[in-house]
Amino acid sequence: MYHKISGVNVLLLSSILLFSIFFPLSFAQLDDNLNSSQPSVLIISISDIILEDSTTGLTSVTGNVLNNSTENVMNIKVDVILYDADNITIRETSRFVTSPFTVYEPGSVERFSFLMSIEDFDHYTARAYAERVL
Repeated sequence: MYHKISGVNVLLLSSILLFSIFFPLSFAQLDDNLNSSQPSVLIISISDIILEDSTTGLTSVTGNVLNNSTENVMNIKVDVILYDADNITIRETSRFVTSPFTVYEPGSVERFSFLMSIEDFDHYTARAYAERVL
């Protein structure tokens, strides 16, 4: 049986051929990045944290994050963990505190503020981390 190949089919076959030639190269580059010895997330400095009641009935969490690393970072996230007197976790909250895709150079300081629901707690910990810009 004979089938006539249209221009669309030729274009599709050409695209598939080009994709098969270049995809292994792209995949190899991605694989090299995944096997990198550097972690993609860095712990950064957090300071001046204040937890106080807000007018909404929730608790306002404010503070500063400092890119104390030697690399550019983005997507900074803050975790706040509340504990009772027996050091048992009673609430964990995580929030991105920076604009997406904004790059923060080493030494950059960014003020943050977000709301969270809080129960009675004895003490808390907070940590900040960011994605390394590759």
